[in-house]
This record gives sequence, C-alpha cells and structure tokens, in this order.
Amino acid sequence: MCKFLGALAIAGAFCASLFAEDRQLVNAWDVRDEIKLAPGVDPAAVKDYFPSFYDYLDTVLFHPTAGYYSSGRVNFSSDYQTFPIALYPSFGQMITEHMFQMWDGMRKAGSLGPKDKFTIAEFGAGDGAMAESVLAYIDQQAMSGDDPRWKEFRDQTVYACYDRSPALSAKQKKRNERFGERFEARLGDATDPGATIAKESLKGVILSNELPDCFSVHKVILSMNGAAELAYTVPSVSVDNWKKVESAIPPAAKQTIVADDRAIRQKLFGGKNPPGPERIFLSKAGFSAILDAFSASSNYEVKVNLLQFQEVYVPASVLPELTEHLRQYAHSYAYALSKSGKGMVTYINLGEGKFIKGAGAALKAGYVITIDYGSNWDGILAQDFDHLRMYGQGSSTSQANPYHAPTLNDMTTDVNFSHLAEEGKTVGLESLYFGPQHWLQIGTPIDLEKAPAVRTLTPEDESEFQQWAGLFYSWEVYKILVQRKEKTDPAYQYSSEFGEPLAVAEERLSAAERAKMVELEKKLGR
Repeated sequence: MCKFLGALAIAGAFCASLFAEDRQLVNAWDVRDEIKLAPGVDPAAVKDYFPSFYDYLDTVLFHPTAGYYSSGRVNFSSDYQTFPIALYPSFGQMITEHMFQMWDGMRKAGSLGPKDKFTIAEFGAGDGAMAESVLAYIDQQAMSGDDPRWKEFRDQTVYACYDRSPALSAKQKKRNERFGERFEARLGDATDPGATIAKESLKGVILSNELPDCFSVHKVILSMNGAAELAYTVPSVSVDNWKKVESAIPPAAKQTIVADDRAIRQKLFGGKNPPGPERIFLSKAGFSAILDAFSASSNYEVKVNLLQFQEVYVPASVLPELTEHLRQYAHSYAYALSKSGKGMVTYINLGEGKFIKGAGAALKAGYVITIDYGSNWDGILAQDFDHLRMYGQGSSTSQANPYHAPTLNDMTTDVNFSHLAEEGKTVGLESLYFGPQHWLQIGTPIDLEKAPAVRTLTPEDESEFQQWAGLFYSWEVYKILVQRKEKTDPAYQYSSEFGEPLAVAEERLSAAERAKMVELEKKLGR
C-alpha cells in the first residue's frame, strides 16, 4: 500500500497500487486520471503547490478575469435556465405569497414592529429576475386594494440582492432600478454572510434559489476501510502546447510558472516525470497567472482548452476543517458506506453549512428559504445517479467531466439539505418543511395553466412555458427547505404536509450492515 495511506511505500518512482479500480468504488469513473506522489513525500506538501479540487472549482467559476461568473460569461438562457426565469414571473409570485404570510405572522406576533424594515435578502440573485417578479407582484397586489395589508407590506419591504460577482450585481441593479430605494444590489459572499450583514441585524427572509449548488466543494474518496482521501487538482500544459502559448504570457508570470514547475518535480515527484507525456506543471499561482494571460490575449477559448488536468489524492487529515466535518457526521457517512457495500467518491459542500449558519446569525427574526436541487443524506450519498452537474459548452450532466473546457461551463453539485438543517440548528433555525419545490404553489392563487399576461409570448414561447410548468411539478430533485429563527412567531406554518425526512433511514439496514456501520463510524469519527 502507498505510504500516504498509512503503510510502507513500495519500491519504484511512483506508487502504483490503490488507484480507482483497486479501491472498489461504486463510482470509480469519477476519479480522473490519477497520479501518485513519489514515495516518502509528505502529503501535506501538496497544499503548497496544487489547488485542491475546491480551489480549482472556485478558480474556474470566480477567477477575477477568466471565471465563468465573474467575467460575466454566464448565459442564463443558452447555458441553463432557472425556474425564476423560465416561469417568470409566476415562480417569484408564489414565493411572494409565502413571504407575505411570514410578514403578517411576524407583525401579529410583535417580532416585527410597524416601523421595522422587512428585508428580503437574496443571495446569488443571478440577473435579478426573482427580485423583479417579487417587487412587481407586491406592487400589483397593493394597487388592487383587495387586501389593505399588501400596501403596508409594500411600504415596509426592502429587497437586497447579494452577489460576489460585480458583473452580475450590475445587471441586478439595472434590471430593478425602477423600484428605487426599495431595491439594493450589494456585493457579498454567500459562504460568509456575516461579512456583509451584522449579527441579528435583519428581520425578514433570507432567500436563495439554486445557490448552494454553486459553492465550491471538496472531492473526497471514502473507503470501506474507513479511510478518507482528499482530491487535489494537477493542472499542466504539454510541452508542445506550452510552445504555442508561452509568447502570450508576461515575463514575470512565465518565470513563476517555470520556477514552480521545477519545484513541483523536485518536491512532489522526486525529480522525475510522472508516467505520461512530458508537461509543464502549474501551481495554484501558475494556474491563475496563465488564465489571466489567456484572458488578456486573443483566442481565449482555444487556449484554455489546451490545459490538461490530473488528480492526486492525499489523506483528508491535511485539511482539519474537513476532518472535523467527517467526525461530526461520521454516523451518516458510515450509514451510506455500509448500505452500499463499496467505497465512493463524494462531494462535500462545507460552504452550504457556512451559508446557513451565517444566515441564521444575521437574522434577528424571520425565515430562511432555500430552493435548490439536492436531497437528504440518503439521496446525496447514494451513487445511483451523478451529483456533479455541468452546463455550458459541450458539457454533460451525466458523468460530467469537471476538467472539460475550464471557465467555459457552470459546475454545480447537489445540495445536502440534511446538512443545512443540522447546521441551522446551531444558530437557532428550526426546519419547518423539506420536500419538493412544487409544493410552493399550495396555498397561493398562482396558476401555471397558462403564462401570465405580463409576458408577451409567441406560441413557441407559450409551449416552452408549459414545458417548464410540467417540469416544475415532475422534477422531484428540486427541493425547498423552510427554516424559522427562534422567537420569530408561531403563526406561519408551511402549507404542505408532504414533507420528506432529513435523518438517515438506518432502520432499513440489515444486522450485518448495522455492525459494519458501527465499525466505520468509529474510524471516521476519530
């Protein structure tokens, strides 16, 4: 066995055992072109040179000049659509009806005073379509005069969009400028809401639609022997392709890349070239620098596709934050392993926990509404379908390759709503409902039988609206989690009784599987 797995290193330049096919993984295909460190190398040294899979995702999505989102390259119609856009404005109207009931309950309970602001804080607001549909619907209801409470709701409500992309923030502001001071577009990172919203300063709703799925994730191999390995991405460019692009790279960046390549070979690979073609290895800094250089030159899409990627796996213990997570949720991971009978590649989203804890801390009183695709522990850790998805140029949602056309595609992973619920408890959030998002319509007057009159649609557009309405009802993978901050009010209750469980169903395990679960839980929980 390889030394970095805790045994003696075998002879030879590189460790050849325990590649994906040797680990007996249920989804071994998800280990991408793995290479090994030279014998005797401290696994922690990888952190000094290569980006973790988490860092890789963060770079290709949010690199300042080249990132899919931060560059403004994202296209909300051709790359993918979301329900707030495809069912505009009906989707936002359904959510508004629920938020109106939340506001009304808080006013009656006294947790929201008549002079307080009711803030709707949407994180990851895309192009601002949700904000527009919500504010326009509030105006429509207030002007109708059917219920005078809507006018008061309108006058008390402020809608604030938070996004880490300046390009998207500018789009949100332009789209909603007609609402004046009732709308604000702010820069903010959803994995750290506390950096933008002071503790217990907000009364209202923290809302997100398809947000946590966009957070960078850690790629982890969990084995049946209780070992956990963390993926690091190995960027490189072949020597032949390096000759094609080096003239476009500034001298200082080129010097960094060449020096880091030399250090990587010496420190990680024993001065030898790993199996495969001759290449120039890129460190974290080198990878960022070459993307900067490509984005400043011509033929960006051609050049970025010349980059190559491999993976190296090291013990998860090199990242204490991940080790603590595995310890905290050892019971659930042990359950999934014992149930499948094989090891697995899984994606662990620590950012979703940080988001929900930050949201709960920011609320003085109110609710958190999280809408996304994902599942509970049972669904997230089952490997009968893929949990990594890609949208964009030549991408695939089936066995998606995260290294295909870097920075040119959106990449997302299914949200673990059980994790969100558990982390929310630590900041006083009680889960009121978890289940399919189509129950949003229950208790509202919104009709999806035809497109709303505010949209001028061709027959083809009307047909597309109806197709998305059908998907709204049939795509069970899209879920909603409604949480309430303690001491808010007891009045609002989610209108559907068709919720789904958040805890693992360990009672379904056989006696042998339960025994294995206990053993694995001890190992993962060390």
